[in-house]
Amino acid sequence: MFNACLRILLVLSLSFSTAAFGSSKIKMKDVKALAREPVTRILAPAPIEEFSIDSYWQSVHGRNKPLVVFFYSNRHNPSQRVATLIRYIAPDYADKMAFARVQVADKGVPDKMLAEQLNKSFSLDSTPGILFYDNVNSTMVLEDEDYIDADFKEFRTPSMLLWKTYYSAVRKELDALLAD
Repeated sequence: MFNACLRILLVLSLSFSTAAFGSSKIKMKDVKALAREPVTRILAPAPIEEFSIDSYWQSVHGRNKPLVVFFYSNRHNPSQRVATLIRYIAPDYADKMAFARVQVADKGVPDKMLAEQLNKSFSLDSTPGILFYDNVNSTMVLEDEDYIDADFKEFRTPSMLLWKTYYSAVRKELDALLAD
């Protein structure tokens, strides 16, 4: 499962070919318009729980399926672009994995003090950030982020030009991950 999560991140970083995984139904005009909205509005119709930083670990533990947690700033272009991907992907996978979100700032990146706390508490090196948890034998396991080289930041901020590529790659990898 961990290797599959790693593959998701690497495919997001390195993939430049499109696949047919439903992306032809998505209109980029709609995605681009949506990406201008605050993240809370982008994610409102999607099956995504909202966690707070204070109750994070209580919310994470005790899950019966894998969990993807999205840390974001509400009015921050990179967070908004990642949120559009999550909005389009979460409904199709909600029966197989859970999705959650944690707002860490309203606009822009978190201040230095909060950023240090996020790094210390969750190993988040920047916002937006995504953590993957697998519940192996009823124990939640954090997917280690240390393998992410600083050059591989694009998975966090897909450009609109490559949005469908990212979308297709994520779907393909999630399908492979869940088939295991």
